[in-house]
Amino acid sequence: MSISNDAAVVSFYGGLGEIGANMCAIEVDGKAVLVDVGLTFPDAEHHGIDLILPDWKDLIERGPEIVGVVITHGHEDHMGALPFFLRDFPGIKVYSAKLTLGLLEAKLVEHPDARVELIEVEPGEKVAIDDFELEFIQVTHSIPDGMAVAVHTPHGTILHTGDFRLDQTPIDGRVTDLPHLAQLGDQGISLLLCDSTNADVPGHVPSERTVGNTLRTVFESARGRVVMTTFASHVHRVQQAIDAATAMGRKVCFVGRSMVRNMPIARELGYLRYDDADIIDIADCDRYSPARILIICTGSQGEPYAALSLMAAGQHKHVKLTEGDTVVMASSQIPGNEAAISRALNGLMRQGAEVVHRREHGVHVSGHAAAEELKFFHNIVRPAAVVPVHGEFRHLIAHAQLAVATGTPADQVFVCTDGDRVVLRDGRVERGDGFNSGRVFVDGLGVGDVGNAVLRDRERLSSEGVCVAVLRLDSRFRLDGEPEIMQQGLIYEAENAHLLDQAAKVLGDDVRSLGSSNEDVVRRKVYESLSRFWREQLGRKPVVVPVLMEV
Repeated sequence: MSISNDAAVVSFYGGLGEIGANMCAIEVDGKAVLVDVGLTFPDAEHHGIDLILPDWKDLIERGPEIVGVVITHGHEDHMGALPFFLRDFPGIKVYSAKLTLGLLEAKLVEHPDARVELIEVEPGEKVAIDDFELEFIQVTHSIPDGMAVAVHTPHGTILHTGDFRLDQTPIDGRVTDLPHLAQLGDQGISLLLCDSTNADVPGHVPSERTVGNTLRTVFESARGRVVMTTFASHVHRVQQAIDAATAMGRKVCFVGRSMVRNMPIARELGYLRYDDADIIDIADCDRYSPARILIICTGSQGEPYAALSLMAAGQHKHVKLTEGDTVVMASSQIPGNEAAISRALNGLMRQGAEVVHRREHGVHVSGHAAAEELKFFHNIVRPAAVVPVHGEFRHLIAHAQLAVATGTPADQVFVCTDGDRVVLRDGRVERGDGFNSGRVFVDGLGVGDVGNAVLRDRERLSSEGVCVAVLRLDSRFRLDGEPEIMQQGLIYEAENAHLLDQAAKVLGDDVRSLGSSNEDVVRRKVYESLSRFWREQLGRKPVVVPVLMEV
């Protein structure tokens, strides 16, 4: 499909109707600026998949010139897919703030073939690229250096907020720049693409500083070790934990690959402060009294091999939790991870640890604006049109209602999903033609080679098992001897081996009834015979694998 040359067109590749994989393109006259290239993580239905990426095949097929990519902040759901994107679009220019680029550079070490030009920008800065002018605005989020971006085009200004909140007392003092946003509002925002994650949450989100007060209280009352888990990008949360711990004479230990990688980067770039004397290696923890230790680790989402999950299972090499230890879950639950987190909580409590994890305990506040903050934001920027982004469908609907309530005409508020387009022309926005958005799965070293058909097979293997039939056939494809039946995950063989003998007999009779035949007919008969047998005997539908040997 061709994109209109007399308008600005916004295409949504991810992040609408879901949490994660945020990515959109803004196109004018055959050239495009992308905002974010994020990934999302698999859940239980994605058997064996490691990562999930947006499908940018549409960009490859249509071939607009990508003149720049803006990364709004350093979270994986906004920048994590970029190394894979660079395989298809090498050498592109990526614009972002200092910390985001520092985290991105560390990630690209694992992708040595990636070619990219990283360009640091600061809030308030403007960058002209062809028909676009990018203007960066400071916003507060749960990671430092968050930015919104105003994309000025010949057809109007499109403001993308990234992730933000209106914390008036942030840890680093960098508040969301409301005067700058109000100035843009006075100039005219033709289209607002705005964070929707907490649009259905009433009121305001408390300040991040309130978490620091709670952590001090928890640490003071803890009798033994304290283990705190949070996102490895949550530098402000980690800073407050370090400050509270060192004030009480506790040594701090970082555990988990991303935590160990990110904290020195944040310190080197000036976003995190601590003395080397206060930081110890995990192997040295036994040299100190448990009451003098704080472990800050990964695993807040119950990831199977993350540090906290290993502790919960009693399998961590260096940390064996005991009664008297305190575990602080200083993070939110990402939708889809509830079961894994619950499993980790139960394991921690089974080890004897006291677990502080509920939001009402004050150990976590969200990094996304709640409903009243969003209303205030809309009244500041006064957009002519709105597309809620970054959220599940219920969040997008709630945000659309807020947009109408704060004065945006209902016919200029668009609830979109991945694969939708909107067109800005002559000061008004309308829906454009959609496209296939899809998802790309990363499985080991493979990118995109596993699709829904493979996932369906994996799901069936995991739930129904597999039955392998080995048949020896003569040159005319007649059965020679009896079939050999093997299985995995279908029956408990020690008690039900007789079913394999019965299956072999039924299959042998069915194949012999064919007489002279060919390979395809025999394979089809094996599928039909064994599928029918297991359905009648057990009500199950195993994957049937025929192995035909000519003798």
